[in-house]
Amino acid sequence: MPLMTTAFPLAIAISYLARSASADFPDCINGPLKSNGVCDMTLDATARAQALIAELTSDEKISNLNNGAPGVSRLGLPSYQWWSEALHGVASSPGVSFASSGNYSSATSFPQPIVLGAAFDDKLIYEVASVVSTEGRAFNNVNRAG
Repeated sequence: MPLMTTAFPLAIAISYLARSASADFPDCINGPLKSNGVCDMTLDATARAQALIAELTSDEKISNLNNGAPGVSRLGLPSYQWWSEALHGVASSPGVSFASSGNYSSATSFPQPIVLGAAFDDKLIYEVASVVSTEGRAFNNVNRAG
């Protein structure tokens, strides 16, 4: 099969499933996918993602290839901003939703990677990456980032 019909939609579907641990997708009790393999928790992530992809039309697959994926309302698939390269950390990543105060109201902002690389300090780079990954997981766990 061509890459467009397999690999990219599969990666997107897996990202939805990874996010779904704390989200409302899929609704496996009352939703339109309750009888689909995506709701079979005995399957691995790839098989569940393939079951979801099988339900999508070609137009739905194509429209969800962009980082600002609109979702598929007929399947209960929510819109999703999956651009999160964390160039400066979570603080400047698209798709991050900050709270007005308290927890999740801010994140660390780091210099660009080229500046960090110019420091020639492997321990520093490792520590920055550790903070970015910890903050990224924290924001994702409460549906504030993808």
